[in-house]
Amino acid sequence: MMKCIKILLMAGMVLWSNLYAADNTVPVANAGDDKVVKIKSKVRLSGAKSYDADGDKLTYRWSFVSKPVGSKAKLKDSKKKRTEFKADRIGPYKLQLVVNDGKVNSVPDTVVVTVKARKKVLVLYDTAGPYGFMGKTNAILLQNLLGHFNVDITAKPADAYAENEMENKRAVFYIGSTYNVLSYYEQGSDERKAYEAFYKDVATKNKTVVWMNYNLQLLDEAWKNYNWDNTTMAQKFGLEFQYSTGIQYNRVNYKNTELYKGVVPFATPGAAISNCLNEGDNRYACALELSMVSIADPTKAKAFATAYSTLETDRPADPYITKGDTFWFVGDIPFTYMSEEDRYLAFSDLLHDMLGIYHKESHKAIIRLEDVDARTEPDDLNAIAELARRKKVKFSVATIAQYEDPFGVENGGVPTSEKLSDSIIGQILKNLYHKGSISVIAHGYTHQIGNLLNPYNGLSGDDFEFMRVIQNDDNSYSYLYPTGNDSGVWALDRMHKAKDILAQLDIEAFAWEAPHYMAGPNHYRAIRELYPVQYARILYYPNEESSDMALKYKFIGQFYPYVIKRDIYGSFIVPENIHNIEDAPNEGYRPLVPADTIRFAKKLKVVRDGVASFYYHPYLGTNDLETIIDGLRAEGYKFVSGPSLAK
Repeated sequence: MMKCIKILLMAGMVLWSNLYAADNTVPVANAGDDKVVKIKSKVRLSGAKSYDADGDKLTYRWSFVSKPVGSKAKLKDSKKKRTEFKADRIGPYKLQLVVNDGKVNSVPDTVVVTVKARKKVLVLYDTAGPYGFMGKTNAILLQNLLGHFNVDITAKPADAYAENEMENKRAVFYIGSTYNVLSYYEQGSDERKAYEAFYKDVATKNKTVVWMNYNLQLLDEAWKNYNWDNTTMAQKFGLEFQYSTGIQYNRVNYKNTELYKGVVPFATPGAAISNCLNEGDNRYACALELSMVSIADPTKAKAFATAYSTLETDRPADPYITKGDTFWFVGDIPFTYMSEEDRYLAFSDLLHDMLGIYHKESHKAIIRLEDVDARTEPDDLNAIAELARRKKVKFSVATIAQYEDPFGVENGGVPTSEKLSDSIIGQILKNLYHKGSISVIAHGYTHQIGNLLNPYNGLSGDDFEFMRVIQNDDNSYSYLYPTGNDSGVWALDRMHKAKDILAQLDIEAFAWEAPHYMAGPNHYRAIRELYPVQYARILYYPNEESSDMALKYKFIGQFYPYVIKRDIYGSFIVPENIHNIEDAPNEGYRPLVPADTIRFAKKLKVVRDGVASFYYHPYLGTNDLETIIDGLRAEGYKFVSGPSLAK
């Protein structure tokens, strides 16, 4: 009887409360306008514009919704009308304000505070000509690399440059992707005037300028014609432009290390190699051209890297990356045909010197165990965990939260689903996680998509999740479009489901990784709200605003030799850059063995703060993994945990 009375009383209280709320107007929170501030600024926020229509006195509650990775910012007076915090990291801080009139809470109101660096960098690129689109494409890749540094980046077409625009910039990068670019503009046009203003500022301002590839002759000619500062390029920078000789340059020497110069290490089916030279072993040299300079004054100019040919061995090396006074010249665009052993590494390292931002020599290594789901063999996982314990290394585990086999490929024709949280593997991971032996990555939700052959068999770990893919008859692939119509809401919902399954094991992933490294631009942006850190290689879409669907979803991929604090999506990137073991690749694809992984890491050492990062599948056993661990340590690498890089 007493139990019934309690229920009735509770029901009455709810009814009375609802009636009471109906006579009250819900207050309105106003967190103020979004702000842009500089790093280390004290940010003050006010809720003074919040109000209650009934005139009731308000109380305030401020909180962070999200912060840049590594931020330790704390709110002062979070329960007062006005609050403040110190902006200690570059990136967006999202905060919310909730007010209460003594009866009900308001709907939260949010404010975004974007923190920018004090050091400003300008990136200029060509857009003219039949390959004008390459300018923006390369600018995106450069912007992402510059995300390794605390700089504020502005990227724009060079034909929109304004006189004196470089005045307050730490460095200016020019990507010369269109040969003889002025020929595409009429005399006296605004675009041509913009280039001429840029040339004049390069000649007369004492600013760091990094000039990549074409059109140095246009600067040289203009300088001589206008006699800026009564000097010449050779006199000021100690460099002279030289027309290319037709030599087939396919290697770069940097820090006494041989690097590829735009070489495809292994041509897979469908590779774009029609204009490349076959070096043998299915390896193709594809960036043979070199824009050349000579050193006119060795007291002012120095070559940091040289280019040479293994195809024409009687030709001496020529300057590839050269500095004269405040002017840097790069003999091509180092993003074309980049690979794990490419001159891209030399350029990435020299960015420190170009920007005057010097990082300590540090060679760290990290391991990621890939595609661990409910059907991973427990013995395989336990064996690798024991090896890691014995070798005193911590590793990350890329988990597939929901195992799906819609066509029964692995289960005798019976469609099968299993959550990681309901499996033996889940319990093993929980134990390792809480002992501090591993960190965890959310590797998609199902690593496949519904009952679709995408493109193989619908099986988790085999198929793609965030990209629609077709395998062609020649074993090449067609990447059609991001799944879910590239909906950020759809992708975020999938990753929330993955997070919820991990939470059932009391596990929190510190990062996410797109299955097969592929997702759409809106997928990346949306999932960043849940997981600000990506541990992966990433796709970027230079034409995502296009209405032409084929052009819209044409992507470029990028890997990184070091951590990227902020890419163009706003994500913090923990890199993967020395691949994995491929013991049984698909027909026409590259086999990879431990010696390859170790060689990649050895080349990576030219980057002063490079992180050697590889992934490994549990079914491969422990022998190859032990070989790689020992090999990287012999090269001077120190193994650390993945999360330690994101602090």
